[in-house]
Amino acid sequence: MIKSAKFLLLSMIGGVFFFPLNLMAYDSPYKNPVFRNVLGKAKLQFPKDKIRIGYGRFQGRAKPYFYLENGRYMTFKVKKASHGPIVRAELRLGPEDWSVYTPAPKILNAEIHLSNPKGLDQITLLQIHAVKPSYPPLRITWLRSHRGIKNHVWAILRASPYHNGIRYADLGKRQGKNFSRYSIKVSNGNLEVWSDWKLKAKQSLALWKGTKNYFKAGVYLSGKGDGGLAKARFRLLEYR
Repeated sequence: MIKSAKFLLLSMIGGVFFFPLNLMAYDSPYKNPVFRNVLGKAKLQFPKDKIRIGYGRFQGRAKPYFYLENGRYMTFKVKKASHGPIVRAELRLGPEDWSVYTPAPKILNAEIHLSNPKGLDQITLLQIHAVKPSYPPLRITWLRSHRGIKNHVWAILRASPYHNGIRYADLGKRQGKNFSRYSIKVSNGNLEVWSDWKLKAKQSLALWKGTKNYFKAGVYLSGKGDGGLAKARFRLLEYR
């Protein structure tokens, strides 16, 4: 009996160590009141476009790639295999899509800290995406190097869904410790991109007339041939 009890105790202790802690070790971003409004308008996609948490179902929900850090930061953490397919952990904001000629401006505000990327060449943090044709009028993307400029975040703007003309606006260097604030505004067929309270880019979206669009926020890894880990912490995310 003593040996049996001892074996049972050791088995229970071993079970504690080998139990998959990732099932219970993550706090839900919904616990922070700062994010409750935006999460009520969002669904979570991972690893491609599969819905992992549906609209308005975030209370008490967390994932190894989407969780609350230090009781404060909504965190996206994603790993991409070298030469592997696109990987994302993103919030798709809705549930209704909108026209670029929306009578009420569509605004997205975010305060983000991007950890030092390892092995990756690009990380997209924010997007405006069209439903059909499926292209992004805007991506806010960290690039390891662009035009000889290293470790900066860029607004990548596409003037038309039917042409490949793309331009880049420099939003500044990735901050090592501080958070950066980005604001995106769409109104009357025009786009504005702000970085740390300064207007950095303006773009007509007239050629996107007739498309339906939505905002995305999180981590999107689409580099060709690169691979590594990306971690982005959001101190603020507002959508209206």
